[in-house]
Amino acid sequence: MFCTNCGTYNKKEAKFCINCGEACNEPRRKEKFLRTVSAIPKQVRFLKALFIFSFHGSVTPKIIKFLYALSILLAALTASVFVMVGLHSPTGIGILAFLGAPLIFLSMVIFSRVLLETMVAIFHMATHATKAMGKSDPKDGIQWNIE
Repeated sequence: MFCTNCGTYNKKEAKFCINCGEACNEPRRKEKFLRTVSAIPKQVRFLKALFIFSFHGSVTPKIIKFLYALSILLAALTASVFVMVGLHSPTGIGILAFLGAPLIFLSMVIFSRVLLETMVAIFHMATHATKAMGKSDPKDGIQWNIE
């Protein structure tokens, strides 16, 4: 016999489903329990978190992707400015600008990536440090009497 609620196979003499615990002889329930959904959208919660002055929660890990995309855009704009300057400059400076634009783009992207990853690592260290501060009990059961 199959459960009318979850579809799990049960023995014929079973009164309750082994998977979901529902009675096997009752018909399936029509109503579905709705999950509670927060009334505040994520964008509003993010904006609210920006203007809280307590600094207990960090907003920076939530905007890292945006900051990285912004830094790539800024690097692309800088490289394109170098290309434009190269087009309106004498030949020697133009060649240097064309060769330098990709190098400047790559160096800016690498620098911003390293900087943002460092920020994320610092936030992770701070999170783990605050969790470790609450667990100051010795784990090995040894009491050290150092005077």
